Amino acid sequence: MNRRPSLRQSLDIRLSQRLALTPSLLQKIELLQLNKLELQAMLNQELVENPILEEVLEPEAPSETNEDERAAEESPAAEDSVREGEKDSFEEIDFRYFFDEYLDTGYKNREVEDTEKPSFETFLTRSPSLEEHLNWQLGLSDTPGPIAEVARQIIGNLNEDGYLLMNLEELCQVTGCTTQEAEEALKVVQSMDPIGVGARDLRECLLLQLENLNLQESLACRIVREHLSLLEGHKLKEIAARTSAAFEEVVHAVECIRRLIPKPGLKYNNQKTNYVEPEVTIAKVDDEFVVMVNDEGMPQLRLNANYKKLLKSNGVTGETKSFLREKFRSAVDLLRSVNQRKQTIYKVCVCIVNRQKDFLENGFSHLHPMLIKDVAGELGVHSSTISRVVTNKYVNTPQGVIELRKFFTMGLEKPDGEGLSIVQVKLKIKELLEKENKSKPYSDNQLGQLLRRDNIFINRRTVAKYREQMQIPGSRERKVGYLF
Repeated sequence: MNRRPSLRQSLDIRLSQRLALTPSLLQKIELLQLNKLELQAMLNQELVENPILEEVLEPEAPSETNEDERAAEESPAAEDSVREGEKDSFEEIDFRYFFDEYLDTGYKNREVEDTEKPSFETFLTRSPSLEEHLNWQLGLSDTPGPIAEVARQIIGNLNEDGYLLMNLEELCQVTGCTTQEAEEALKVVQSMDPIGVGARDLRECLLLQLENLNLQESLACRIVREHLSLLEGHKLKEIAARTSAAFEEVVHAVECIRRLIPKPGLKYNNQKTNYVEPEVTIAKVDDEFVVMVNDEGMPQLRLNANYKKLLKSNGVTGETKSFLREKFRSAVDLLRSVNQRKQTIYKVCVCIVNRQKDFLENGFSHLHPMLIKDVAGELGVHSSTISRVVTNKYVNTPQGVIELRKFFTMGLEKPDGEGLSIVQVKLKIKELLEKENKSKPYSDNQLGQLLRRDNIFINRRTVAKYREQMQIPGSRERKVGYLF
């Protein structure tokens, strides 16, 4: 007879280790991921939200005082006070001389009344968008009203390259116009600057530009109209055979086509500018490279001593004290995390300087192989920490402003044991291509054989991969010039 298993509850005590992501640890990880500008914005936001934090506007000379006197000196009241018998330089400024017309004094002198100052907003400007530029031209033209309305619809349906995204049938359905009116409106848009705008494909865009140059009957126009697919494949000999033109004439026509603009609208594509600011400066002082952390523009924060006194006083409710304690913990954790971030970036940069002195002296051609795990092992931290430190952060070096992660690159080992970075291999390939005979460019296999003479042993596929990463076309395209 089988017994049924008994079901009962029990308590077990087990000892185990695990990593708990505390708020403090999460904050340290978050701060490491921020670049300098993002950290600056984050600290300014914390300065607004946390009353315990205050900004140190000017460095103070250290003094030998007790804790209470130090706290009093750190208070804003003590900073704003002026010593007895000492005149504040702020009071010596003649504000009437500098700012007479900007201060509300209750009256204005005759010169201010007679002169109207323009608003500073009138000085602000930006480049016009493609749509604004085309609508401006349309407004200055004598295009009839109904056609102009259809033309505005066409302008509103252009992509950032300047191509029309809809066909004429769809345009007629949207605007209620006839096919003849749609074609007339399209011609109006295609006659505007930049030439080629309003085209429906690459062929039409190039033909519009050639017609504007009075090359309607040229070989270049015929190649674009009838043999664009062969041109994209760089099959110039086949084009010469089909057009019954000499090969030299075809090459000349292709050179003419290369000067055209395949994406005319990009000129007016306003893209947001990304600003970077170096976290660290590496400078050479007395034949030694020195690492200096760039704190310029970064708010210098400290704890407000007045709130510390308030926390110790008896006339404060428990709820207020609980709020202040929480804000104090948050402020202390933030200051520690910021300081640890600064120290970590500094240590990583010192490690980079020790390993990349040749690069700092001579440039990218002397960049040595360096892996993230090597620096992590040297500093005794996890590789993910180094990855966060070097991502989206920049350093000012004698070779220019460089992203920290650019220092980290894989490498090859030469037969003599010397390490060679991938950057050096790419520069060597580029150097060989610059010296090649343009009428007989090197193939990837030939490049591999030339690299072997310098004890750089990589196969043809690796050569092709590095060449493509540098956006250098193949030998066939280089022979006649890359089209687009």
